[in-house]
Amino acid sequence: MNNRTDAGEILLSGVSAAPGIVMGTVELYERQHPAVSVQKINDEEVEQHLKQFNEALSHAEQELNSLLKGQQNEDVAELLQAQIAMINDPDLRERVETEIKENKEPADAAIDKVLEVYLKLMDKNQQENTQKRSIDITDVRDQLIEILRHDKQHSIKDGAIIAAEELSPREVITFAKHKVQGIIMERGGETSHAAILARAMRIPTVVGLKDVFSAIQEGKPLILDGSRGEVVLNPSAETRKKYDEMAARAADDRMEHKKIIRRQSHTADGHEFTLRANIGFEEELPLLHNYDAKGIGLLRTESIFLNSDKPGSEQSQQRFYERVLQEAAPHPVTIRLFDAGGDKFFDLGQKEQNPFLGWRGIRMLLDEEETLRQQLRAILKAAVNYSGRVRILIPMVSSMEEVAAVKQILKQVQDKLLEEGYDIDADIKFGIMVEVPGTAMQISHFVHDVDFLSIGTNDLTQYLLAVDRGNERISDLYNQLHPSLWKLMKQIVDEAQSADIPVNVCGELASDPIGACGLIGLGVRELSMTPSALPEVKKILCDHTLDEMQQLAAAIVESATAKDVQKIITKF
Repeated sequence: MNNRTDAGEILLSGVSAAPGIVMGTVELYERQHPAVSVQKINDEEVEQHLKQFNEALSHAEQELNSLLKGQQNEDVAELLQAQIAMINDPDLRERVETEIKENKEPADAAIDKVLEVYLKLMDKNQQENTQKRSIDITDVRDQLIEILRHDKQHSIKDGAIIAAEELSPREVITFAKHKVQGIIMERGGETSHAAILARAMRIPTVVGLKDVFSAIQEGKPLILDGSRGEVVLNPSAETRKKYDEMAARAADDRMEHKKIIRRQSHTADGHEFTLRANIGFEEELPLLHNYDAKGIGLLRTESIFLNSDKPGSEQSQQRFYERVLQEAAPHPVTIRLFDAGGDKFFDLGQKEQNPFLGWRGIRMLLDEEETLRQQLRAILKAAVNYSGRVRILIPMVSSMEEVAAVKQILKQVQDKLLEEGYDIDADIKFGIMVEVPGTAMQISHFVHDVDFLSIGTNDLTQYLLAVDRGNERISDLYNQLHPSLWKLMKQIVDEAQSADIPVNVCGELASDPIGACGLIGLGVRELSMTPSALPEVKKILCDHTLDEMQQLAAAIVESATAKDVQKIITKF
């Protein structure tokens, strides 16, 4: 929506993707489909083009690893690792090499031809997760062709505000290195890869701004308000002053966060709570200390599998867990078993219609039992010197039989290690992710077979409400403050308390200050979140009494609609 003010300003409304206010001049960024060779090669040139293709793959991987090196943010690192996995996909390599050898396509044209097939297939699928992958594949294509043709990438001025139709993860990371002030995108929702990265890198961002190239003139001044999802063109002196004051208040808030980190984790009336961090990569471990996280409530282990088609060796996995345990000392670490599967990038023969409801999590691990056994061995061997601090978490549990199967395999692995002469920690805790509604409804049975519960609100919300959380067309229906979710969570918490086992929440709801208050009000005493969210969550929990938060939770649970909940939140 565009509104012209009396002062000649133009207000453009989009969607908030990353908070913050910036002022400056805008630079338009338009990605061009790279030109490729049209002439076929002869037999004598085949080997040369195969070599060039493989060198381009290596070069692209080196570029991505360079961006990955020292990366401390889990979202950034995870997306870079995913692109590295795409480049290393054997199906991609085989198909391109076939085009070069059998159809005598030049290397750049072969890449373009193969990936265009995938892109056309994805164009037919309107699911948001498929659209995200389409952007990633386009970026891999362009990167490889640019390397082969020695084309220069679009130059970006340091400190600019970028406006584009859409951006790939690699482009956002590259722009961050140029210290861009802000990002405006026409396409993509707040859960797009580019938006996730912009938030992670603290680049104020507005998405969903229609007709960017016709609405915005390059070199013109503007104000970008990432918190409200607004862009002001031709801002007046009065408007600039207003936004300067708003930016100053935000800076004061950041200083206040540093003080909050040092406060005790007690509600205003003295009830204790625990805040832990969600971690996915070794490089993020310093954030535990920066934000005073009391251990790791969710250790994502997928990163140790993403560098190749095979899992990391038992030894490399063990070293990873030991390093994490050392850095998190003396606090506990909850290690989630490998949670992936069913969504390999280029293997169309194994394509699933909906990988998020498919072969993933514990379903995949029980089929690939050797992978599960290897991971359990590495965890158990690492845990022996950190007694009582390791908790094993099973993802995507949907049946009691799955829990029984994992416990049996865990016991077999423990017995085997003892037989081999290794010591083991007998005090390892064993829990499940509650993210499938059927599991939540049967939680009174599960609580007798596990040591703790972890509620994954992201998946639980989308499964319960039948809303794809990545689909921007229905994004307004994805609401973690929906009363039905809270009624279900209350049931989970009540059953856990009856069985005298702890329950924590590790989804995005825990990172939301109001959501965190409601969760404490429900009876949850342990929350785990993105490290940067800790100060704001801690402040609101410390500033309110337990009784206030219990009243908030009760009101949400008793609400009939999401609108009713919004009124309650506003009043709170």
